[in-house]
Amino acid sequence: MAREKDVAVTDGAPAGRLGVAQLFLIFLKAGCAFGGGLAVLGILERELVSKRALLRREELLTLWGIGSIVPCGTMTAVTVALGHRFCGHRGVVLGLIAVILPGFLATVALTAAYGALAHGPVLDYIGATLLPSALAFIVISGGRLGRDLFRPSIELAIAVAAFAALVVTHFNPAALMIAGGALGAVFLRPAVKKTP
Repeated sequence: MAREKDVAVTDGAPAGRLGVAQLFLIFLKAGCAFGGGLAVLGILERELVSKRALLRREELLTLWGIGSIVPCGTMTAVTVALGHRFCGHRGVVLGLIAVILPGFLATVALTAAYGALAHGPVLDYIGATLLPSALAFIVISGGRLGRDLFRPSIELAIAVAAFAALVVTHFNPAALMIAGGALGAVFLRPAVKKTP
């Protein structure tokens, strides 16, 4: 008989597992986020790291980092990786549908409404209402996700050095990414546990 700590249950699914319906709902919620990729990432962090403990924050941020350098949208890459991790190929398809569907429907609705609103005063209020709200979502998500990064650490030193090299010396961004990856591989690799 399994001990209770070996079989933790969260929302009816064992820890480390996520049903396809749960996966779909999490990505649907993420797809409804205002503020772009960082807001989506904040929702995924809350749902998968804080609430369900299915991932470590470092794993999610690593996926986000990898997703930001592959030739597709960052959140598309993160959705594919997480969908596959939790539910295989079916999770990839359902995750992508769920994360894209809200934006697709909103775009169709707003495009249809634009014809009626284009010449009225409604569009003047968007800059004063929706844009600051979206910016607030981005700032809050960035703060939550970066709270561990802004402590004195080697990661912060590498990030500051990379920023300075990019802004001050106009260093080639591709070479900077390779150099940052090499420094990270040397200084940030996990300690190898020696077996007796």
